[in-house]
Amino acid sequence: VPDMFYSGGTMVIDHGYGVSSSFLHLSKLYVSAGTRVKQGQALAEVGATGRANGPHLDWRLNWYQMRLDPTSVVPPMATVLAKDKASKAAKP
Repeated sequence: VPDMFYSGGTMVIDHGYGVSSSFLHLSKLYVSAGTRVKQGQALAEVGATGRANGPHLDWRLNWYQMRLDPTSVVPPMATVLAKDKASKAAKP
């Protein structure tokens, strides 16, 4: 949805089995409703849309009607950044 009142540009991804991710305050959407997406694909740009004071991303993870902590399913950001830096350094 390009612009919801509170959350601005909003994208919801249905992962199946009752699991969905919501991304809020997006400035630009690269995919449209019903598009099948793949891991690593660029989907949107972080923004300051809706009721936001500055650019940021709200990422919400739900299992049916239950809100989950997204950090319980991804490694710490420091680990991700270190792995990314190491892979870039290894490239010739």
